[in-house]
Amino acid sequence: MNWLKFAPVMGVLAFLAAAVGYFVPEARGVALAAVVGFGLASLLGWIETARRYDFGLKEGERLRSEIMGLESEVVRHRDALDDLADGLDAMIFLLDQNLRLLYANSRAAEFFGITDRDGDLLKAITLSDDLDQLTMEVVRSRVGSSREVVLHHPRMRIVQAQCWPEEFGQDRLFVSLRDVTELRHLETVRRDFVANVSHELRTPMTTIRAMAETLEEGEDDGELQVRYLGKIIREVDRLTRITDDLLTLSIAESGTVQKIECDFGEIVGSVVTQLEKKAKEKGLALSFDRPVGLLVDGNETQLTQIVFNLVDNAINYSNEGEVKVTLELEHGVVEFRVQDSGLGIGSEHLPRIFERFYRVDKGRSRASGGTGLGLAIVKHLVELHGGEVGVESALNRGSTFSVRLPGRRDDSL
Repeated sequence: MNWLKFAPVMGVLAFLAAAVGYFVPEARGVALAAVVGFGLASLLGWIETARRYDFGLKEGERLRSEIMGLESEVVRHRDALDDLADGLDAMIFLLDQNLRLLYANSRAAEFFGITDRDGDLLKAITLSDDLDQLTMEVVRSRVGSSREVVLHHPRMRIVQAQCWPEEFGQDRLFVSLRDVTELRHLETVRRDFVANVSHELRTPMTTIRAMAETLEEGEDDGELQVRYLGKIIREVDRLTRITDDLLTLSIAESGTVQKIECDFGEIVGSVVTQLEKKAKEKGLALSFDRPVGLLVDGNETQLTQIVFNLVDNAINYSNEGEVKVTLELEHGVVEFRVQDSGLGIGSEHLPRIFERFYRVDKGRSRASGGTGLGLAIVKHLVELHGGEVGVESALNRGSTFSVRLPGRRDDSL
């Protein structure tokens, strides 16, 4: 029986029975019994009250503990989501229905310099009309959408923008921006490379075909035949150089190299000796003070290719003066330099000088037998050996190409 709800009534009845017993002596026995009964009932009620109060305290404590546990779990989940958003290779935004910022992950905050801009419009942060248009379309349609957007602030980047509405709860939007600038650049390089290869191969093949057809017609002019056959041989040689350079470049870009201990001074000296005749025929002085025992770990054939391409280029693009080759070791780094007194390179060309098929002077390059791949090969081979290549140049003041490679002196010296 639930005594709790009767406890106050029983208490009152016990008090009244005691009063009756006091004022009516002949009814004291009955009154005493009533007092005991009603008092006992009231006591049981108050005991039940105390029990339930104690139970309520314990239950309240348990509920408070569960709530604190749930709050901690929510915090852990929120921190996990923050870590997930920060670990994504994308900029993430959470916007309210008015396109005002509620949240930005660390990548977005770093790129746009966001410190305390909660409540700012996304357009005020990104300064992008295209991105603003995308988010407004999603607000109206409540359907996710994506497109490629060019950002001009704070610096030019191409991003794949995706926007979608929150599925449940408030009318909020998620926006992700994934940087695809490098990917688009690589796609452009690939397209340009294919186009350039096609052009470089088609030009000599067209020449060979035209001259072969002329000879096939049975011209009796012996001098013409000799001249055409000579041109055909030169164009075939040009095709051979292009295919050889393409194969060398492909190997360099593969990222694998078999290294042995090489005397780099010996390699440079051998190349200089090989090109001395060519330099002399152009009236150029070719100098090299060869050090002794300058060792590097590398592929001898590829190191020879690096040296040959740079020294040969210096000779090709110099009409007078000197081509100076130097080689030295400083703090464990071998520095190889080729300095010429040639035409020089304009500052606008320097950032692209090591690109495949990039030519400063296309006519002069082809006339000298260049394929447009020499410096690209140098760059990839140097990087394959853990080094770096650079150039300093100005128009009509010559150029200096430098290569830095990890090296060491011969322990026997």
